[in-house]
Amino acid sequence: MNPKTIKTKFIFPGIILIGFLCACSIENSGVEGENDPDVVAIVNGEKILKQSLAEELRWTKRKYRIKKNDFLQPEEIVWLKTNTLNEMVRTVMLRQEAERQGISVGKSELKAHLKKVKQGYHEDGFQRALEVEEISREQWQEKIRTNLLIGKVINEVVNKKISVGEEELLRYFENHGEEFRKGEQVHALHIVVETEDEAREILKLIRKRKSFSELAEKRSLGVEASKGGDMGYFEAGNMPEEFDQVFKLEVNKVSEIIRTPYGVHVFKVVDKKPARKMNFAESRKKIFVKLLQKAQEKAFNEWLIKIKNNSNIIIKYEILEQIH
Repeated sequence: MNPKTIKTKFIFPGIILIGFLCACSIENSGVEGENDPDVVAIVNGEKILKQSLAEELRWTKRKYRIKKNDFLQPEEIVWLKTNTLNEMVRTVMLRQEAERQGISVGKSELKAHLKKVKQGYHEDGFQRALEVEEISREQWQEKIRTNLLIGKVINEVVNKKISVGEEELLRYFENHGEEFRKGEQVHALHIVVETEDEAREILKLIRKRKSFSELAEKRSLGVEASKGGDMGYFEAGNMPEEFDQVFKLEVNKVSEIIRTPYGVHVFKVVDKKPARKMNFAESRKKIFVKLLQKAQEKAFNEWLIKIKNNSNIIIKYEILEQIH
């Protein structure tokens, strides 16, 4: 029996699509790849392979810190698969739209962006980051290229047409002043290494009054290693929750070992700033970004719906069900 297929209406930003599994099935529509057991979806004639979805699903699980042996409820598996496939379909549609608009990413542009992303990493640290994410250098580069392309088409077709006036900014501040507070800020130095043994050795050296900054520059795998581990100021809630304990440290104190999926970390707090209310001048940029983003998201959603309505999207339900 040929796999059933589902032609569906996808809903994008802000809404996670679950209901497409209930859409009516169609058979023998004559679309190339419809009966191919290795194809899970077809977007305007472009195939999404079952293997590609399985790979993206693995990365999605890593993003949500789901381990291989973690038990997932059936509805959680459906959510993960659906959300992942939804993102893949959206990416294909936007890439196709970029081609239709004549928008592309040049080799020099890609090379410059890759260099910028890698800036601050030691080569070993960068390779370690790829290994932690379980992604090859080629796959990473292709994801960067795709993200650049999608960013360009959205900016050219949608974002450049959106603006926010000064009166709108001031009105928002007057009506939402309570939103604009600076939380407690910490200025910290950071060292990240691969193993706890390395971290313990570094802590011993620090207790012997070795320079934290020099150790960071020589031993840390972090992007800020070249700056002596200096992360600048950051607020609570803007960093991974494992780092929350850094805010409990006094100035010039060094943290205990902190473990994350990305390595083993040690921090030193060099300054603190208390929470306070911000004035309009300080808040203006944040308001501008918020209102501009809201306007751009609205315009983007409307634009994407138009693209979706003009697209032929087929989902092969029985193939999708096989993926775990």
